Amino acid sequence: MKYLLYAFRFLYRIRWWLIIAPILIAIAAIYVTKNLPRTYEVKATVYTGIVSGYTIEGESGISDYIGVSNAMDNLINIIQAENTLKRVSYRLYARNMIHGDLNNDNQYITASSFREIYGRTKNNKDGAALLALIDSTSEEKTFQNILKYEKQDKDNFIYGLFYWNHPHYCYNALKNIRVSRKNNSDLLEISYTSNDPGIAYNTLDILMKEFVNEYKEIRYGETDKVIAYFKAELDRIGAELRIAEDSLTNYNIEKRVINYYDETKEIAAINKEFEIREQNATLELNSAKTLKDQLEARMGNNLKQIKNNIDFINKLNKVSSLTGVISEMKSFNSEEEGTKANDLSSLQKQLDNTAKELSEISNQYIENKYTKEGISKSAVVSQWLDQVLLYEKAKSDLQVIQKNRRELNNKYEFFAPVGSTIKRKERNINFTEQNYLSVLKSYNEALMRKKNLEMTSATLKVLNPPAFPIQSQPTKRKMIVIIAFLGSIMLILGFFILLELVDRTLHDKLRTELFTDLPVIGAFPGKSLIKYRNYDKAVQAIATKYLSRAILPYLINKKEKLPFIINFLSTEGGDGKSFLINELIKYWGEAGLNVKSLKWNEDFNIYSSEYLIANSITDLYKTNNEDILLVEHPELKSNNISTKLLNEANLNIIIVRATRGWKDSDSILVDKISNQLIDKKLVIYLNKAERYVVEGYTGMLPPYNTYRKLIYRLLHLELTAKYENSEHS
Repeated sequence: MKYLLYAFRFLYRIRWWLIIAPILIAIAAIYVTKNLPRTYEVKATVYTGIVSGYTIEGESGISDYIGVSNAMDNLINIIQAENTLKRVSYRLYARNMIHGDLNNDNQYITASSFREIYGRTKNNKDGAALLALIDSTSEEKTFQNILKYEKQDKDNFIYGLFYWNHPHYCYNALKNIRVSRKNNSDLLEISYTSNDPGIAYNTLDILMKEFVNEYKEIRYGETDKVIAYFKAELDRIGAELRIAEDSLTNYNIEKRVINYYDETKEIAAINKEFEIREQNATLELNSAKTLKDQLEARMGNNLKQIKNNIDFINKLNKVSSLTGVISEMKSFNSEEEGTKANDLSSLQKQLDNTAKELSEISNQYIENKYTKEGISKSAVVSQWLDQVLLYEKAKSDLQVIQKNRRELNNKYEFFAPVGSTIKRKERNINFTEQNYLSVLKSYNEALMRKKNLEMTSATLKVLNPPAFPIQSQPTKRKMIVIIAFLGSIMLILGFFILLELVDRTLHDKLRTELFTDLPVIGAFPGKSLIKYRNYDKAVQAIATKYLSRAILPYLINKKEKLPFIINFLSTEGGDGKSFLINELIKYWGEAGLNVKSLKWNEDFNIYSSEYLIANSITDLYKTNNEDILLVEHPELKSNNISTKLLNEANLNIIIVRATRGWKDSDSILVDKISNQLIDKKLVIYLNKAERYVVEGYTGMLPPYNTYRKLIYRLLHLELTAKYENSEHS
């Protein structure tokens, strides 16, 4: 609560700053804004059809919330885009230069605004060239002339007109065009404010047409570019696909491949069959050779005679040859299979005849009828000849099979690279085909997108076109004055709060106790304002009376042969010790007390040994039955006080002006005195304090009028208190 009370008193202390300064600033704001320019606002509403419109597939646009929000944001950004506003600026300039009048206002521009822009144009260094751009018969031709004249140069008038700070044609002015969406609807509200009604109206009128064209150009332009890109890609990939397919066809023709996969399967099947036949032929050959060798061992000399027979050898070679031919003709992959059946039958007959001839020749060389084992030799020779024929047949079959296997291996060597090449070409064709289909899909989607854009662009419609304003908008003069008034209050209050936080001036009881850590027993007022000067004596008398009441409770335990002693101390000079002592002497003297004062600059020498090492006040003064002795000591910052003198006194009181700051040196001096005291208290008394500070101790001070009573109650937060028998009423 004490801090709340302190806050009220703080506001009371700076009351005149908070009242007079804001009033003066408000008056200044009123004067400055007396010629505040009028403004005119023009509004228009555009129906977009983005939310509730339908796509070409018949679906409502509202189903795609993010897409709708993005489309609306894009539309708003196009309206506020720099390029759009630049075209609006140039068209507005062209229209005003064609239709403006130097003497009369019209629906395009006021005379004052036209005089300004016309003079600016005419007085430019290229004024003649600029005026030549104006074609009074056509706004469009004038606009095109302006576009041709514009260059990105700071000295170019048209370029500077948009990028410098002209109030009607520059980018910063046109950025004030506000575009907002009405709730979640299809409607966009566009508004613009200007000090010229014609400028405001024509700016929005031009914008309504320009942004639609800009929107279509941007949306169609990007879509057409995408369509053209996909069309070019489609043609390019289609050509690559045809080249790849033709390349595969030509390669198959070159390598005489009809169906690679079927042909390789057939070759694999033939290879497997040849492996089986080769194994069987090898087994037959080995078996025939083994039996032939065994039979030859039994034949003895007959074998040598047979083998030496040239006719036998020739017949045997003929059998081997015929067997080889027959084996080759019987091979399943022989090119002659099915076409030379008669030849095969003839060869088989020749083979049978030759085999008989061999049998007859071999029978002629049998010496003995039986072998040692008792076996008929004719039977052995017959068996041997059969095994020879089987051996020759197996050998011929094996040679034919091995020959065909070598041919088959050549086919493998042929088809292996052909297969990898065909697969590579097929993969390339497949990849190109997938790419072609993907691009074709994107191309169709782009065409569909263009149709959708055509539908959405067709729905853009100015629902409420801009209307020429005939009445200006209310000015913000009242708001400016209020803001200036309240702002000055906040600024002043903030300044004084900051000052209060960093300021170490004592001012009142709360701040003094905070800075000094000593109790404050009272306050004495300074000189009053002019209107309260007549009450100064009465106020000082009340304050002196309270000072007496504050001191008397400390006057106990009087020492024998000594009066009550009160030491008046101060850390600096000029704090008012002498004045307060004199006031107390007068007051207590009138009350019949015998009071004596000792002053350091009159009654004793502060540089003498008697003072510096005094054991008692009697070393400085011989008492004469006084009731109270008031001792004024020199300022503490330049002198020391004997510890015994301090402890001998009934009260040590530090006098300090409320109007000065409390420094670190003051705290050091007070701490030093406090350390010298044993069982005595050190207190502070404020001098030259504000009236409200003194009233915190004495109660309300005169005068006792209604205003003073109200202020007193507010400063003490007596907001609901009631007084029936007031002492000062």
